[in-house]
Amino acid sequence: MITAGELIKKAESYLGTKDNGNNKVKFNTEFYGKEVQGDGYPWCVVFIWYLFKKLNALKLFCSGERVASCGVVMSEMKSRKLSYTAKPEKGDLVIFDFSGRHTAHTHIGIVTEVINSNTFKTIEGNTSNTNYTNGGYVLRQTRYISQVNCFIRPEYSAEKAKAVELKENGTVYKYPFKDIAGKSSPGVKSLKKGDKVELIDGSDDGWGWSQVKSGSSKGFIMNRHLKAKGLSPFKTYTAEKEICAQPVVNKKLGAAVKLKKGTVYTLICEIESGVYKGRKYISADKKKYYI
Repeated sequence: MITAGELIKKAESYLGTKDNGNNKVKFNTEFYGKEVQGDGYPWCVVFIWYLFKKLNALKLFCSGERVASCGVVMSEMKSRKLSYTAKPEKGDLVIFDFSGRHTAHTHIGIVTEVINSNTFKTIEGNTSNTNYTNGGYVLRQTRYISQVNCFIRPEYSAEKAKAVELKENGTVYKYPFKDIAGKSSPGVKSLKKGDKVELIDGSDDGWGWSQVKSGSSKGFIMNRHLKAKGLSPFKTYTAEKEICAQPVVNKKLGAAVKLKKGTVYTLICEIESGVYKGRKYISADKKKYYI
């Protein structure tokens, strides 16, 4: 058996993979036992099948059957009473109906993060930003409940956790971002240096945040606070052009300033909900900004 985190980690390893523009891709080659291409070989479901196969966990996906159709996935999973339409959880398979009618089954993905009651993030095969259902790439996407037919929860093993000590004071947030001005990701618990939390295995998002438990509280914390090896750091960038930014002053945004081309800044997070949704919270020159 595998955990939801293990499936997501495997999916992340294929981010950026693309087909030849006509569905010729390694996932189809594995599924069909030969190279194939053409309109008859869409591969969003095949990508999911491939992940479970590589993890030796095909029994969790359609009982190990070779399935390439969203409709068949729904039928098989419903027969095992695994299909539902409640709020999503990390690791859920999600069947989409982008028409908004919640009846069709045109695409599938894996829920990687729940932002709020309306928004979640996924990894999907055969998608793009202009063609959701046959776009040819493995990508992260942001999706909405209005686009969903149903969620399916495979029978994963329970997530593993290990005790980790804080090397400095830190806060556990409701979501994997900090919105100091808009307060859309409230702190659920303040911790001190030396406190211990349970680090959820496989929860590191690759951008400097991980999911933890502390007593009855569960949320997300910056990896830099944790005394643990192998966790992702925040990513650092160099401004390719002048950037308009608002400094954070007393937990509010100040008047806009310009960060010069060539400024090196650290991306702490992207604001994923609330008034400042889409803005980035950064650190540059020992100051914090929203850009």
